[in-house]
Formats: sequence, C-alpha cells, structure tokens
Amino acid sequence: RIDEAYEQATKEKGIVTAEILKNVIVDANTIPMTLLATGEEERERLRLRSIRINSTSSYRQSKTSQLNLREFIGLRGMNDIAFEDLTEEFGKSYKLFLIGKGYSASNTNHNLCWLQRLVYIAVDRGLLKFNPLEDVGYEKKGSPKRRHISRNDLLLIMETPMEDKALELARRMFVFSSLTGLAYVDLRNLYPHHIGMTADGRKYIREKRAKTNNEAFIPLHPIAEQIMSLYNTADDSKPVFPLSSRDSMWFEFHSLGVALGINENLTAHVARHTFGVNMVTS
Repeated sequence: RIDEAYEQATKEKGIVTAEILKNVIVDANTIPMTLLATGEEERERLRLRSIRINSTSSYRQSKTSQLNLREFIGLRGMNDIAFEDLTEEFGKSYKLFLIGKGYSASNTNHNLCWLQRLVYIAVDRGLLKFNPLEDVGYEKKGSPKRRHISRNDLLLIMETPMEDKALELARRMFVFSSLTGLAYVDLRNLYPHHIGMTADGRKYIREKRAKTNNEAFIPLHPIAEQIMSLYNTADDSKPVFPLSSRDSMWFEFHSLGVALGINENLTAHVARHTFGVNMVTS
C-alpha cells in the first residue's frame, strides 16, 4: 500500500513528502480537497476552540468571511473550487469583489486573510506545492480609527445614572471595564472567589482571562470597588454581575452612548481601550 501511495503521490503532485504520503494512506477522501469545504472544516475547529477558550470572536468573524467567499464563488458559476484550480487572478478578483461591496480596507483584509488561511491549510496538507495567491496584496489602511472615548466622555458616563435598569447595568459595566480592563466574557465569569484584599485593605481581582488563560491581578479603583459592592460578592454559586448575553449587552452599550450623545459607538472593546489609554496618559 505504501508503494502504491508513493506512486500516486508522485504522479499527482510531482513530489512526495511525509504529509502527502500519510494523507494518501489514510484515505485522501477524508480530507477536503476544495476551498469552501475546507472553510467549513476550519469553522468547526474554531467553533470547538471558542467553547474551550470561552470567546467566540474568531468563530463569528469566520462566518462572514466564509459567506463572502461562497457568494463570490457562486457568482463565478460554481458551488466550490478545487485548490488546484486557484490562481492569482482568483485572489485579485475576490479582492475587487470585496471592495465593490463597500468593505473598508480593514474588513477587506480580514476576508483576504480567511482565504489565505484556507490556502495555507492546503499547502500544509500537501494538497498544493505553493500558495498561488501569495502575490495578492492587502489593502492599505487609512489612519486608524480611535477605539476609546475621552476622559470627559467617561466622566459623563460616570456622572449620569440611568432610570432604565438595563441601561444602568450597562453604564456600570462600561465604567467597571474602563477601570479594570476586563473583557465582557471575564465580567460574566467573575465570581466572589476571584475577589481578594491586600494587607492594606485594598480589594483586587485575581482571575484567569478567558481568551489567553493567563491570570490577571487587578487592584480595584475605588469607583470599581463601589460598583462591585452593589452586586453579589458573597454567594460563590452565582457570578458577581447579573449579565445577559454578549449581544444583548452590546445593544445596551450602544443605546447608552446614544442617550448620552457620545459620538463613539460604545462597546466592551471601547471600554477596555479606554482603560489602556487612561493608564498611559494618567
């Protein structure tokens, strides 16, 4: 069987590597040979990873990239495309397709990265000898968009309680994240046992970040400590904050910004960046 596999690999690929030989022996039919099929396989891997690290950002982003790729291939009259049929023209045409849809340089590049990712998977598996899209360039980005709010905007949020309960929770969580740098998933995973106190009586949070699994030690700002004291800090069977799904809170963050007349679209990501900027400039 090994001799047959070697002969088949030599005939089809022109070269033989250990990876190519292994693929032929274990049945190459179990490995996707086309672009979109490999994309679905990779998305499943990302889905399982998102569960393991408790962060869905990469998985969610891959959905849009895969849909765009599927739409583009469909416009060329195909349901999928074999890796061996990929050309530089395909990559450059896909880039023009993305630009034509009105995508920014950043979003265009995100989608191109997904395409390149799938091609390099094929190269690693020995399905391609080289990346035929290697010379497809990325879009040049303009000046980076500000991803934080000003100190004055943060003070406005701090000083303006909301009558609506959901908006008030969003306001407190935005402020808390701005003062601690915690991501939304880390706020949801925060339990009383993560809270400690130093010898001089200052409270802190010691928690493993969901995305990196690295432990963070965060001394609490007095305002953050005050916010936390309004919620569950004793019953370790429940999280500290009564937070809903990420998408629901994103809507409340956005509504909070609109209610206060803040130009920047408020998100948990903006809150974290505000923390970093305040640390650097303080």
